[in-house]
Amino acid sequence: MLIIVAAVSFAGGCSGSHEPVRDRPRASIAPSRNIPGLDVPGIIHLSIDQLIRRLGPRRPLPVGFTDPVQAPLLLRQEQIDSSGFFQYRGLAVVAAYNERTRRVSDLLLLGADESELMRRANLALGAADYLVLPVFEEQRPTQLMGLRVLATAPSLP
Repeated sequence: MLIIVAAVSFAGGCSGSHEPVRDRPRASIAPSRNIPGLDVPGIIHLSIDQLIRRLGPRRPLPVGFTDPVQAPLLLRQEQIDSSGFFQYRGLAVVAAYNERTRRVSDLLLLGADESELMRRANLALGAADYLVLPVFEEQRPTQLMGLRVLATAPSLP
């Protein structure tokens, strides 16, 4: 009889039914270690037209998307860059570019996992030809929206 009570107690203790409920992680696309990423250092100097040829056609920006850097410019009615949204091998990329010159000013990689974005985009902190900056959501400033990549060296001919 003692063995049965001990077995039932052990099974109940391992079921997790007595543990506090923890926040469940938000639903997201599971990172895939097998999908090759995007060589962002290799495309940061491309024009928007070259980017379209490399990544495929532009798609509509996600519903409700607001670039926190451009939002204040809109309020002041200043000139802002045009934006193109791309999805490539599981990465969501927003390219800011000048409509007249077609020059891309920066790429914004959307996602909440900084390490995964760095890995999938082939980025390294401290690189000589680009700068990586975290971008946080405007309404939730502690929530990572993604990584902005800015070219720091002129493009090669």
